Amino acid sequence: MAAQTDIETTARNYLRDFPRFFQLDFDALGRTFDLGHLNVDSTKLWVATYVSGTTTELTSSQYSLDDRNGLLRLGATQASGTKLLIEGYYFEWLLPADLTFYATLALNQHLHNLNMDKEQLSSVVRDVIGIDAMIEALWGLMTEYSRDIDITTSEAVHIPASQRFRMVQQLLQYWTTEYEKKARALNIGLDRIEVFNLRRTSRTTNRLVPVQKSRELGDYGPIERIYSPLDDGQIVIAEEDDDLRDDVFIDTDPPEGYVSGVRYL
Repeated sequence: MAAQTDIETTARNYLRDFPRFFQLDFDALGRTFDLGHLNVDSTKLWVATYVSGTTTELTSSQYSLDDRNGLLRLGATQASGTKLLIEGYYFEWLLPADLTFYATLALNQHLHNLNMDKEQLSSVVRDVIGIDAMIEALWGLMTEYSRDIDITTSEAVHIPASQRFRMVQQLLQYWTTEYEKKARALNIGLDRIEVFNLRRTSRTTNRLVPVQKSRELGDYGPIERIYSPLDDGQIVIAEEDDDLRDDVFIDTDPPEGYVSGVRYL
């Protein structure tokens, strides 16, 4: 998970969407309270009751949090005169779960044609994938802000609500150009250039012409043939599982009737 965490950290640092602290207190009337902030971090929320000079911290099982809408709902109604104390952090744009989703999207787009695990990615590749995760996040924000419309009242008051959309759009255009430049330099992503060997079919036998390993001039050693895997002319995007061998015996005696030239010491 180190690679995933590095990518999420890179994306959040570029977005400058760091957690912001808030502190609230309510008279415990009812059970549902509006925290006044969206995208509340549920892992760093502190909730307590204050009665007659005594503060009692509530466990997470005693309340439920709608982190996306910033709503807190108590599990039970508190006694009259109880104060509810709340401290925590919120994000301006994205929850940690949202950033994990976009980072996973970016990883999937880069690993589908790379025969390696995400933990094997170098630091410079992780940084570029982090930029791609930020781009995916900006697409999500731009979709959300596209519902904002400008308002002009009868008193000639103009509220440019669509300004957020245009701001995110400009950010998206800039970072898309930066990402494409870096991805081309490292040859990663959906536009990655891959090299394939074309096979020629013999006109007389209608069979593939054998491919031989390249040799230096003056090398008169035996010719080595290359047995490349055959395909159906399509780029495979799913890796097939290796066939398991059932004739391999490790640290055991061979089965009865099995003839082998192997000498056991």
